[in-house]
Amino acid sequence: MQTALNDFLDAMRYNRGLAPATLSAYRTDLLACFQFLTRHKITDLSAVTSEHLIAHLSNLQQRGFVERTILRNIASIKSFFGWLLEEERISTNPTDIFPKTKRPQVLPRTIAEKTLGPLIDAITDDSPMSLRDRAVLELLYGCGLRCAELSNLTLHNIDFKQQLLRVCGKGQKERVVPFGNPAKEALKRYLAWRTRYAETFDKGKQARKLLAPNAPLFLSPRGKILRRATLSKIVRERIRQYLPDPNARVTPHVLRHAFATHLLDHNAPLLDIRDLLGHTSVATTQIYTHVSDRKLKNTFKNCFPRA
Repeated sequence: MQTALNDFLDAMRYNRGLAPATLSAYRTDLLACFQFLTRHKITDLSAVTSEHLIAHLSNLQQRGFVERTILRNIASIKSFFGWLLEEERISTNPTDIFPKTKRPQVLPRTIAEKTLGPLIDAITDDSPMSLRDRAVLELLYGCGLRCAELSNLTLHNIDFKQQLLRVCGKGQKERVVPFGNPAKEALKRYLAWRTRYAETFDKGKQARKLLAPNAPLFLSPRGKILRRATLSKIVRERIRQYLPDPNARVTPHVLRHAFATHLLDHNAPLLDIRDLLGHTSVATTQIYTHVSDRKLKNTFKNCFPRA
């Protein structure tokens, strides 16, 4: 089973260009499925039946997994067994009887413009972590970046003259995103510290590595690339605790949602928002039309004769 899983993930990574987060979800879901099958003495994938898989999904439900997680597990299992059939590793697909599933649409969480801007502007001290965190937040919100996109930024990706970022998004698709003056100023202040920091390393070898054009833009205190957990901590410490509800679930992706929603509030065309976010289809971007209350109110006020 493990060999088949590794082969499947490699195929999804190299042939279909799936994002690391998607591959991680596939791995988690399928390992849970394998553990259930193994407990029931099933180690041959060709012996798996629809009844086995239904029993596994029922077990997840009994253990209190929410509907969204169970739907994700169904999608992972269907993708895996569909691939096995394509590769002729099994003769019948036990997921054929599964109905087509569609995740319930959940409106993206966001933060009001009048609340978010002042919280970022309040980070004004010159400590290394404040310089870094201010620049991180300016790009997460000011450019609508995903966590992985921000983590993968290098020094070479910044064009200060044109105020543009070259971003590598899902499926290794590149796009160019403009950044504003607050982000430019925050980046310049952070990079000034980053250069001094790199030069503190002994013998210059590490310094040259950190100052190379392909070096990660954002660093941890140990000179390593920032990961999702650290980015989440930055948002938690710099943003969430100062909101009216300090227990609100606020993640880096919420700042991406805020970027799109606030653009729409200021009458940005939906197609332009799509391109800035790196969405393949405008249908994905349209969800923000349900979030932007100001846009709806303005449309009603300006267009309806009895507003």
